[in-house]
Amino acid sequence: MSDIAPRKQERDYTKEVDELLQQIEGESTASAKVDRLLVLEKQARNAADLSSTSRLLVRIIEISYDAGDFDGLNVQLAGLSKRHGQLREATRRMVDRAMEYLDELDKNGKQDQRLKLIETLREVTEGKIYLEVPRARVTRLLSSIKESAGDVTAASDLLQDLQVETFASMERREKLEFILEQMRLLRAKDNWDMLQIVSKKVNTKWLEEKENEDLKFKFYGLMIQYSLHTDKYLDVTKHYRALYATPSVQEEDGKWQALLRNIIFFIVLSPYDNEQNDLLHRILKDDDARLQQLPDCLNLAKCFTTPELTRWPRIESLYGEGLRQTRVFGPNGTTGVDGDIEEEINAGQGEKRFSELHKRVVEHNIRTIAKYYTRITLKRLSQLLDLEDSVTESSLSRLVVEKQVRAKIDRPAGIVDFRDTNKGTYKVLNDWSRDVGKLMALVEATSHLIGKEHAIAQAAKQRAAALKA
Repeated sequence: MSDIAPRKQERDYTKEVDELLQQIEGESTASAKVDRLLVLEKQARNAADLSSTSRLLVRIIEISYDAGDFDGLNVQLAGLSKRHGQLREATRRMVDRAMEYLDELDKNGKQDQRLKLIETLREVTEGKIYLEVPRARVTRLLSSIKESAGDVTAASDLLQDLQVETFASMERREKLEFILEQMRLLRAKDNWDMLQIVSKKVNTKWLEEKENEDLKFKFYGLMIQYSLHTDKYLDVTKHYRALYATPSVQEEDGKWQALLRNIIFFIVLSPYDNEQNDLLHRILKDDDARLQQLPDCLNLAKCFTTPELTRWPRIESLYGEGLRQTRVFGPNGTTGVDGDIEEEINAGQGEKRFSELHKRVVEHNIRTIAKYYTRITLKRLSQLLDLEDSVTESSLSRLVVEKQVRAKIDRPAGIVDFRDTNKGTYKVLNDWSRDVGKLMALVEATSHLIGKEHAIAQAAKQRAAALKA
């Protein structure tokens, strides 16, 4: 077991190591060379000679590899790492050298030996904090091999065991790459809930750095896929806005136009609430100059900010054909920027989103009608919404439940009442106080008038008495 704290070096074996390395060149077999090196390795290790121990460990595995003794290589790696009092840094250097062989074995087509070496390295690095980064790297290689073999579940499970966000010795960019790979594999196995949990590990401020721009596109591409899967269109809008703010996107017309279109499409698809309404107005204000270059998108967005009726047949005739040619509303149901940002997703969802747009237009029209009408017949309301009576009633009921409008339907009379009959406690108290105030003002005015009449009558009597006298 390795020491908790570094030991003080008792002796320098540099000279002995140099001499022995020259002497073993005359040995005929690799095993003979290794045996002689192991003797000196024990002495250097017990003397806490880090430099000499590291050289010997590295040379031992090099001899096994050069001789093609891959089984011996794995045995030496496992055995040397478990030696009593083995120096941590020496073990780390040996592991780093062994990892270099993984690429060489891959290039030489020796996949079986490569897989065995990966398993040995995972065994050697298990439970050792000072080897957590090498373990993460070989685990990622093993995960890649599993995925290539078609076992996506095993590949994902291997990576999920790595808590790379806690690795102090790993570079921040590499951590991001590992987390994104975890998310990608979770996406591949349709584990959406876990993907959302893992995404919380990413600090989005890191993604704003220029050198991490490629990782930013990968992250938000995955988050867009998750949000689309859960039909969270407002979140999709926010993710697209984050990509839209990227400097490289702003400089390329094709990209910012495609992203801005998707931003408009998904913000109008988002269910109405204060956040959605505020974001829609901010988009129109902040990006007004660029939206002027996309007149169809600008006019479509303004339909939802203007307190006027937006008839669905008119929307469909003006924008329907163009919308169905886009990736959001088209028959293939894809999103993205010419495939650069995200892969095809939710095939066949274009028609669903087009129906969702119709629903948003109806909801906007109901809110608009509620501003101008206190009472309206259900038949007339259906005419204004271009819907059947039953659909109108269900749409209105949904908005009432969501507290977007206040209304009551008198079914026998076929009348919709938009007056606020469901007053809250504070509103009732305020109305009562206001009514009492009005009442007291009327009482005071009436008392004043009565007193005035009495005074006039009294003055008239006095004048009459004076005239008689």
